[in-house]
Amino acid sequence: MVVGYRFFLKRIAAMIDSKENLTIRTIADRLNLRHDEFRDILNIMVQKGDIECIEDSSAGCSGSCPGCSRLCAGPHLSSKTGKVRSYRLTDKGRMNCKG
Repeated sequence: MVVGYRFFLKRIAAMIDSKENLTIRTIADRLNLRHDEFRDILNIMVQKGDIECIEDSSAGCSGSCPGCSRLCAGPHLSSKTGKVRSYRLTDKGRMNCKG
């Protein structure tokens, strides 16, 4: 297990609950982590079932979602797969934040 796992889970949960449209880089910066370190922690949280990764097609993006930074609207900013990833805290993750 990652040292401070629950600490990071609680901090990430607070950011998810804030409904801000945050990038991986922004969250890593707020947690004072390198981009690759945060990706590793995020992948562990997804594997453990505390956070769920949701992939949607960015083809229909108009940039009108609440808080949208239009990151998925421009072709040069879209991922190579045309998918936009978002993350949500699972019920298990919410319980782990309390426990």
